[in-house]
Amino acid sequence: MDVIESITEVAKKLPKGYSKIGDDVALVPPGEGKLVLKVDMLVEHTDVPRGMTYRQAARKAVAMCVSDFAAKGARPDSFMVSLGLRKGVTRGEVDELALGFGDAEREWKVRLVGGDTNESQELVIDCAMAGFAESIVGRKGARAGDALVVTGLFGYPPAGLEILEHGAAAEPLFEKRARSSVLLPAPSLRLGRALAPYLSSAMDSSDGLARSLHILAKESGVGFELTSLPVGVGVDRFAAANGLQAEELVLEGGEEYLIVGTVPKRKTASAKAAARRADGQLIEIGRVTARPGRVELRTRGGGSPIRDVGWTHLR
Repeated sequence: MDVIESITEVAKKLPKGYSKIGDDVALVPPGEGKLVLKVDMLVEHTDVPRGMTYRQAARKAVAMCVSDFAAKGARPDSFMVSLGLRKGVTRGEVDELALGFGDAEREWKVRLVGGDTNESQELVIDCAMAGFAESIVGRKGARAGDALVVTGLFGYPPAGLEILEHGAAAEPLFEKRARSSVLLPAPSLRLGRALAPYLSSAMDSSDGLARSLHILAKESGVGFELTSLPVGVGVDRFAAANGLQAEELVLEGGEEYLIVGTVPKRKTASAKAAARRADGQLIEIGRVTARPGRVELRTRGGGSPIRDVGWTHLR
């Protein structure tokens, strides 16, 4: 079985200016602005939960890169994949991967332009993405007084993982939303690009809200004071029913693929309007402080520190 040929049979036909898939390198025509590159690796035992199909895994591998492009305000153009496949992989599994890459191509208007294969002990998909931007929103740039913002509610993917991996109980509508957030992550390029002119700093939240906040605080030499938590609808009830802490699901779970960022106060109203025009939302959850590295949740009873906890590689 020729895996590369099987994958490329499903890939969209490349337009003029792109080299045909199958050569030693891929030729991509220049776009507007500077070249933006991203690489991210999906590994089966850490990134593919029980219940996720190969088609969904392939799409997720591309979504992981798309999410970072969205947070930076960049436009992805094309991607390549290196596949690690078990010996004895079936044609059906390869076809599933091809369909997943095709789903990603259509959803985010990116082009598969090449790749490589090798044998491995488990499924590995290393996705390298290229795109263009005049500039990107960095992790460094937040200033005291800026608004702290996110582009959605948190807690659904960690709840979904509890359902998929441990059989946690959930109300039908909540279960559907939580499972979908894990199996079909949906970073919004349109929203990220619409917000880019207003953000002073930003990153994607795939490693968890708490970890993202600590990273942004360290990079900018500031602190964060949260006045509210962006708790997903039904997360509190789900947590209580399963002996979990809603605050931990929201802050420490990860896999949301939302944007966490800061906006100068004078630009907040305009940024929220831009988000609505992009069919998204921008939720203000706190502010930037001049206390470097101090990330806390402020309530009527005072402030409590938010732990630097989230996804950690090579644990």
